[in-house]
Amino acid sequence: MSALHEIGRSSRGFAFAAALLLASGPLGCAGEEAEQAPVAIAVAGKEALPAALVSAAWPSRLAVDATRAPFEAHPGWGLLFQRKTDEALAAFAAEPQQTVPLARLHADLAALYRQAALLGANATRHVYGTDRLPQDPPQVDYLLAEALILTGDCGGAASTLGRLTGASELTERAAALAAFAARPGCLSDLAPLGLAPFPVIAEPPTPGLNPSLSTEAAYAFADLGGGPPTTGAELAALVALSRWHEAAARAAGGPEAGAAIDQLLAPWRLPGETVEAPAAAATLDDAWLFGGFAMSPADLAFTAAARTTGLGAVEAWRDRSLYAAALGPAIVEGALVPELVLDQAALLGRSLRAAQEQAGGGAQGFHRTFSDIGVVGFLRAAVVVAEGAGQARDAGILRVNAFERSEGAAGDPLFLVGLAAWDAGNRSPLRAQEIVHNQLARFPSLAVARYPLDALHLRLGRTAAPSNPVH
Repeated sequence: MSALHEIGRSSRGFAFAAALLLASGPLGCAGEEAEQAPVAIAVAGKEALPAALVSAAWPSRLAVDATRAPFEAHPGWGLLFQRKTDEALAAFAAEPQQTVPLARLHADLAALYRQAALLGANATRHVYGTDRLPQDPPQVDYLLAEALILTGDCGGAASTLGRLTGASELTERAAALAAFAARPGCLSDLAPLGLAPFPVIAEPPTPGLNPSLSTEAAYAFADLGGGPPTTGAELAALVALSRWHEAAARAAGGPEAGAAIDQLLAPWRLPGETVEAPAAAATLDDAWLFGGFAMSPADLAFTAAARTTGLGAVEAWRDRSLYAAALGPAIVEGALVPELVLDQAALLGRSLRAAQEQAGGGAQGFHRTFSDIGVVGFLRAAVVVAEGAGQARDAGILRVNAFERSEGAAGDPLFLVGLAAWDAGNRSPLRAQEIVHNQLARFPSLAVARYPLDALHLRLGRTAAPSNPVH
C-alpha cells in the first residue's frame, strides 16, 4: 500500500496527502516517477555523494511512513508544503504546544520582511541615486539615506543626510537616522530602527500572531517640476516588522532554539548586519527541517557559515553537510563553477530519490517533491557560497537557476522576495513587481516596498529602454 493511501486512513492524514499533491505540481505524480528508474545511493565512480549523508537527509529518513506519521497528523504541515505561511502559522498557533513550527515560521517571516526592506532600499538607491532627476524634491535625500543604511552604506547615508534641506516634517526622523548612521558598524544592531520616531508594531511579539503594517504613503513631497507628488513609505517599518517576528520566534522556541533561529536568518540578513556566527547544533528536532531547504542540521549551519566564509565553509563542512560535500567537486582553481554546481544538483536529486525508495520500500510520487526541495535548497546554498566568495555574477546565475526550479512545494515566498530584492538591486523591476504582486495577498505589508519599486519602473520607462529581468 502506498504511503499516500496509508495516510489517507485518517482525515488529517488525507488532508496532508492532498496538500502535498497540490504542492507537488506536475512533476510530483507517481506515474512520472515510475518512468525514471532510480539510481543506487552509492553511485559508482568519483562523483558519488557520501551515502551516509544522503541517508541522513530528512527526505530519506522521512520517506519511512512511521517516521513521517507525526507530521501527517497535523494540518499545518500540509499548509507549509503549499508555502501558505500565513495559514500554516494560524494552524500551528491553534495548538500552542507546536513550539518548533511556530518558531520556524516566525523566523521565515522575519527573514522575508528583511528582504522586503532590502527590496525597497535597492529600488530607492536607483530612483533617487542612479536615476535621480532635477525635479526631485530635496526631501528624497531622507529616503535615499535610509536606503543607504539598509544596504550597508552608513557613511554614504551620513553624507546624504548632511545635505538634506527643506524637510521640516522630517526633522525628528532625520536626526534619529543621522545618529543611527553615525554609530560604528551602524547595522550591527537594528533595534533602533524599530523604535520611535520610526514606526513601531503595537502588539507585543506573540507566537502565532501575524500583524500587518499600514500601507498608506507615509510621505508626499511636492515635485519641483510641478508633476505629481513624490510619495513614499517608511522602510524602517519593514525592519520593525522583521524584528517583531524574530522576537516572536525566540519567544516560541525558547533559549534552546536560538542557534537554529540564527542559522535560519543568517543568509537573509541585511548587508552590513553583523551578528556572531551561529553555533552549530549536532542534532535538531525534525520539525526544524521537514519540508525545509536544509537537508540536515549540518546543512543549516553550513549555509549560515558560508555567508561570511564563502568557499572556506565548503572545506570546513564537507564531511558533515550533504550540501558542502556536493559542492566540493564544483570548486575548480579556487572558484565555484556554476555549470558544475548544476551537475551536482542533478546528482543530488537522483541520490535523494534513490535513498527515499530504499528507505520507503518502493517509489512514491512524493519522493520527487521531497528531492525537488533538496535540489532547490542546494542551489540556494550555492548562491550563499558564491556571494560569500565574492563571485557575484556566478551567484546570479545560480540564483536564477534556483528560481526556475522554485515551483510547487519548492516555491518559497522568502526566496522569491529575496530574488525581487536582487532584481531591484540590478535595476530590473519587472520580475520584482510580478513577485510582489503575487505575494501581496498573503503578505500585505509588502506593499510598503512597492512605492520605490513602482517608482523605479516608472522612472526607467521615462528615461531608459524597458528593462527585462536578469537571466
